[in-house]
Amino acid sequence: MARKPADARYSHRKPGDAAMNKLNLALLVLISLVASGCATTTSDPNRLNAFHDAQPTSILVVPPMNEVTDVQATTSVLATLPYFLGEKGFYVFPVNTVKTLLEYEGYYEPAEVHAAPPEQLANLFKADAILYVTIHEWTAKYMVFATTTQVDFGYKLVSADGALLWEERLQAEYSPNNNSSGGLIGLIVNAVEAAVERADPTYIPLTKTVHARALVTPAGNSSNQGIPLGPYHPGYDGYYQRVVENGTDGKSE
Repeated sequence: MARKPADARYSHRKPGDAAMNKLNLALLVLISLVASGCATTTSDPNRLNAFHDAQPTSILVVPPMNEVTDVQATTSVLATLPYFLGEKGFYVFPVNTVKTLLEYEGYYEPAEVHAAPPEQLANLFKADAILYVTIHEWTAKYMVFATTTQVDFGYKLVSADGALLWEERLQAEYSPNNNSSGGLIGLIVNAVEAAVERADPTYIPLTKTVHARALVTPAGNSSNQGIPLGPYHPGYDGYYQRVVENGTDGKSE
């Protein structure tokens, strides 16, 4: 099981940087509120039936499809995914090893990987399921007195034979300009905060928040957020016992 990291791992900055610490505190509140209302898919009470039937143990995370121009988006999204899948109790193939082996097999571009037959990819690694991620948005929009950082990801999990097990699309955004003092001082503060965000956009905290919403949220809520527990989670047996008893989902933790 993956360990739950300390909060500082998500928002650590240079020691003594009080301004950035305040921004990070505001970020934790804001991105949770924004992400909670950004699901773009509708809920189906039977949406997890295929997942429950498959009960995957191992998940192959393939390189994300990047629809934006920032190449850093692909690396950041890929590097932050395994932790959250591990938190749910699944074995995740090491993403760097996966990338190397895929290139050895002739899959150099994410588009080629996403277009390949799932059965072929799963067989290469003996994986039970494959997670595809598409990066729809990864931008920091700067307008002198305001900078808004946005991320938007689509997730699709399929079984080794290509059957859809789960999918979701979520987005989040962050704007640091929460100053309410107004006047010239307020404008100066906003301009400084906007410049700081432009120079160092909060992509990683936003990315982790969206991953957490999409994957770690307890399955069985009113939205499509959250996947069922994996076999390495201590609540796995209890979850599937409730699935049998309820006939639908087990309201996982």
